[in-house]
Amino acid sequence: MSVLFALLAALSNASTSVFQRVANVSAPKNLTSWRQHALYLLRRPLWLMGFACLILTFVFTAIALYFGQLAVVQPLYVAELIFTLALRRFWLRDEVPAKSWAAAAVLSAGLIGFLVIARPLPGDRATTAAQWAGVLAVGAVILTVLLVGARRGPPRRRAAMYGAAAGLVWSIDAGVVKAATNVLQSDGWGELFEHWPVYVLVVSGMLGTLLVQGALKVGPLQASQPAMLIVEPLAGIIVGVSLFGERLANSPAAITGECLSLLVMALGVLLVSQWAPPAIAERPLASTKTQETR
Repeated sequence: MSVLFALLAALSNASTSVFQRVANVSAPKNLTSWRQHALYLLRRPLWLMGFACLILTFVFTAIALYFGQLAVVQPLYVAELIFTLALRRFWLRDEVPAKSWAAAAVLSAGLIGFLVIARPLPGDRATTAAQWAGVLAVGAVILTVLLVGARRGPPRRRAAMYGAAAGLVWSIDAGVVKAATNVLQSDGWGELFEHWPVYVLVVSGMLGTLLVQGALKVGPLQASQPAMLIVEPLAGIIVGVSLFGERLANSPAAITGECLSLLVMALGVLLVSQWAPPAIAERPLASTKTQETR
């Protein structure tokens, strides 16, 4: 059940990225402020469709984490890149080269290898305020470094930095969602709004959304999406193991296999991004001619 809803979340997030990227690149060049740009996007049906998909991503993620572990759900998000290729090919009618699908196969092999070798098991640890404070403090330091690095440089590097920052925030956000589902399982809906996770989700969700929009604004999707999809599962696994006590197979052979599988998965992510069709902003789209201004 958790695998199904994690894959649905990946599909929804891929739809968000593509829809909102098309809406972003259609913005007139004379929109110089963030306020003007935001008001323009709020009037674009395609951007609103992307936002609806973002909400579905959250719903599917919550259901997946209700039934499963972070160490299972978070790695499955890399399937977003495969779904993105499919959207480019079958919705935008882009030509997707064979090597892109080969890279997607490498990604899938690494993902499946990790899940089969690691055999993640649920944890039985109750998280404490001190543990959460430590995770949030470390996350805040890393986030600050990434955002400082994203202030200057070429568009691809800035987009990658924003994407990595968004991936970090989403991994912590997933941990908060997991905490909220634990409250739901133990105390029911009546107690959910009397605990902190549901309110922290509002802040982390807004921050993650702003970082994604920043990444889409400053550079190509091919730079920001892979960075986010490499950082998010790795950080999510760390959060699951360190905070919730989730267990992975820990024999020397298993640890070696897990690390190799994650490296293969990361390589697949990078290859998909390098061999993907040209950036949406760099070519006219037959299916979106009325939406995009060159």
